[in-house]
Amino acid sequence: MNARSAAHRGVARRPVLAFMLISLGVGFLAAAIPPIVDSDILPFGLPLHGVVMSLGAGLAAFLVTAALSGRAGVSDLGRRSVRWRVSVRWYLIALLSVPVGATLISLVIYGPRALATPSGGWPQALAEVAAVFLLQLVLFQLAEETGFTGFLQHHWRDRYHPLKLTLYVALMWALWHMPDHFAVEGWGLEQLMWAPVVFAVELVSLFFARAIFVWFYNQTGSSVLLVAIFHASFDAAINQLYDVVVPGPATASFLIFSGVIVLFATAVIIATKGQLGRRPAARTVAGDITGEHTPGGAAERKDPGPSDQRDA
Repeated sequence: MNARSAAHRGVARRPVLAFMLISLGVGFLAAAIPPIVDSDILPFGLPLHGVVMSLGAGLAAFLVTAALSGRAGVSDLGRRSVRWRVSVRWYLIALLSVPVGATLISLVIYGPRALATPSGGWPQALAEVAAVFLLQLVLFQLAEETGFTGFLQHHWRDRYHPLKLTLYVALMWALWHMPDHFAVEGWGLEQLMWAPVVFAVELVSLFFARAIFVWFYNQTGSSVLLVAIFHASFDAAINQLYDVVVPGPATASFLIFSGVIVLFATAVIIATKGQLGRRPAARTVAGDITGEHTPGGAAERKDPGPSDQRDA
C-alpha cells in the first residue's frame, strides 16, 4: 500500500513525465517485439505496432488523469474524448480540408491528370479511403489524441501561450514517434545515428499539425474527437490517395499533402494572431491586481509559483 501511495504521489507531482514514460515504454516495447512489428492489419497493411503505441498513449492519459483528478477527472477526459455535439461545419473542415486541398494543389501542378480515373474507378478508391479513415480513427488517432490532445495539450493549455503550447506538445509528440522509427528501420548503430535527424524532421512537421489541432480543440469546445477525425482524415488521404490525385513520384505526393498542413497552419496562425482560437479568460479583480491578465485579455502563467510546482 505504501509503494502504491508513493507511486500515486509521484505521478501527481510529475504528471507529464509519468505520461511520457508510460507512453514511450509501451511504444519501445511494441517496437522491440518482432511478432508485433512484423504484423499488419489487413487488407490495408496498417502497422500493428502503431495500434499498440496509440493505445499506450490513451492508457497513459487515463492513468495519469486518475492519479491527478480521480474519478471526476477521468469522467471529464472521457467526455471530451467523444464530444460529438459540434457544428457540422467543423466535421466538414476536419474531413475534407486535406484531401480537397491536396487535390487542388495537384490540379495546379499536374492539370487534369490529377483527376484521371484510377484503375479501379473512383467509387472503389473513395470506398478504400473511407475504410482506412475509419480504421485509423478507431485504432490509432482517437487513443493517440486522447493522450496528446485530451491530456497533454489540455494540461498545458492555460500555462503557456498557444504557440509555446504548440511547440512543447510537438516536442513530446515527436519524441513519442521515435519507437516507430526503430520498428520500421530496425535496431542498429546506423538507425541510432539517424534518430536525431528523424526527430528534427518529425518536430517541424508535427509543429504545423499541432497548431491546427490546438485551434481545432479551442474552436470545438474541447472536442478530442474532432481533432482525431482531422488527424485520421490526413493519414487516410496520404495513405490511399497519394498515387491517385498526385500523378507523380511519392516525394511529390508527400510534399503536396504536407504542404496542405503547412499552409493551413500558417493561415490559422496569421488569422488568429497566434492565439489559435484561445478565448480570453474572464477578468477578475485578483487577476488585475496580480497582473495575470495579458494585454490581449488572456491569462497566461509565466512561471509556476511556489504553490504550483507540479510537473509542467
